[in-house]
Amino acid sequence: MPEQILKQEKVEQIKSTIDTVLGQIGSFHIIDNPSLLPEGLKPIARSVSWLMEQIVVQNLRKNKDLLNLEFVLDPPYNVSQYDCKLKYKNDSIIYHLNIKTSLLQTNHNSRFDVSKAPKLVKFYRDVPDLNLIIAVVKIDLKDTKISFRNSIIFNVAWTPDIYYNRANHNLQSCCDGSQIVRTNSEFIQLLEDKLEEKGHSTHY
Repeated sequence: MPEQILKQEKVEQIKSTIDTVLGQIGSFHIIDNPSLLPEGLKPIARSVSWLMEQIVVQNLRKNKDLLNLEFVLDPPYNVSQYDCKLKYKNDSIIYHLNIKTSLLQTNHNSRFDVSKAPKLVKFYRDVPDLNLIIAVVKIDLKDTKISFRNSIIFNVAWTPDIYYNRANHNLQSCCDGSQIVRTNSEFIQLLEDKLEEKGHSTHY
């Protein structure tokens, strides 16, 4: 039986779901007493990324009926390659969602860290029908106020420019929403080839 390829409209459905939740959340202050940060919060995405992950996941779960979701489940471990697992009602596909935070002004034409490449290979080997989706949540951060804007959604297996950074062991790619549709096995073979080219198996 040919390997199944996720349909593009399924990825678009997740984008619609994420953008709906972001619209519901709107804007908020990161702390209830902004005077505690008289200089404002430095505009660095990683300073609020874990909080953004929690806000998005918990609001997906809170509004799951409105969003036609059957479940939104946390991973079994605190450190995982995804932040939640979700499934739509009347749809057999399960998605593993990894939420990343980016500032509104960030240029996504340059490469960014997707995930640890060796762990990705293992994850896809362990779950051959894996649908691992990255949701890059764009935020506007001014002083202590955060405003959600939009999102960039893509299927990890469709990463357009597969690059392995041996310095931090990460798969890196551009994050402008572009995709190259391929099967999971094709993706893993390409990623393993990149690991081999950089001598990962020899050095680690």
